[in-house]
Amino acid sequence: KSHGVKHSKQPTPHAHQFHIHSGSIPLSSRHSPHPHHIQYSYHYIMTDADAQAKTTPTKPILGYWKIRGLASAIRYQLAYSKVDYDEEVYEQGDGPEFSRASWMDVKYTLGLQYPNVPYFKDGDFSLTESGAIQRYCAKKWCPELLCLDDDEAYGKAEMAWGVCSDLKGFITSPCYVGDGDKKALAEKAIPRFAAVAKTLADSKYIAGDQLCCADFGLAELIDVVDFISEGEIFKTHPSLKEYRDRVFELPGVKECHEKEQKLSFNNKSAKINNL
Repeated sequence: KSHGVKHSKQPTPHAHQFHIHSGSIPLSSRHSPHPHHIQYSYHYIMTDADAQAKTTPTKPILGYWKIRGLASAIRYQLAYSKVDYDEEVYEQGDGPEFSRASWMDVKYTLGLQYPNVPYFKDGDFSLTESGAIQRYCAKKWCPELLCLDDDEAYGKAEMAWGVCSDLKGFITSPCYVGDGDKKALAEKAIPRFAAVAKTLADSKYIAGDQLCCADFGLAELIDVVDFISEGEIFKTHPSLKEYRDRVFELPGVKECHEKEQKLSFNNKSAKINNL
């Protein structure tokens, strides 16, 4: 079956069809209509010899900015769950404009019900909102992260999710709209972790002895505040360091975190950033 492509007896092995994927050589930005939309990887046009590949399920795709931000927790969870996936990466332009055109130009063309980043595509299904993405991925690939077999642990995990979301908003917003004073932000942020630190002094993870989705985001947030406070948070709350290190030593997460450290916490327009 030709699949609409005429082949000679010796198909040309160098014909390519480009897709936006991760994990290979990035295309030069001068060949892209969106100079900061990083396009990754390619695969060959299908031939009769590999026709079976047509029925092979495609990898899920995570779309986000070229930063850690809201996607790090998702990437940690996917790594822990041993999920092979691709990425569609958008890069904000340099200042003073800090253009978001790489994302805005395609935002409403991707078939997303509620267009936003991060987004996650799994076959014909796609969704946005980081919490929904993590819960969806947990249910499909690592359901123990939802703590559904223990009502109390489930309640604690959901409660922790809300607490972590509030902390995330409190820390991230001043990085973009504040005056860039790291010390002032650290002084306000460290006391906010008192209840979490108290919980983790007696618990292996935020919901108890069982790892849950919220742990990936909380460990990342502690990493952010470690940077902002230049380690002061651990002098006040030593249990947070033990916890963060425990999460980042998990299989898959350790390797993923090493890669994440090459990215900035926030986008280029942020006044507080690590890179």
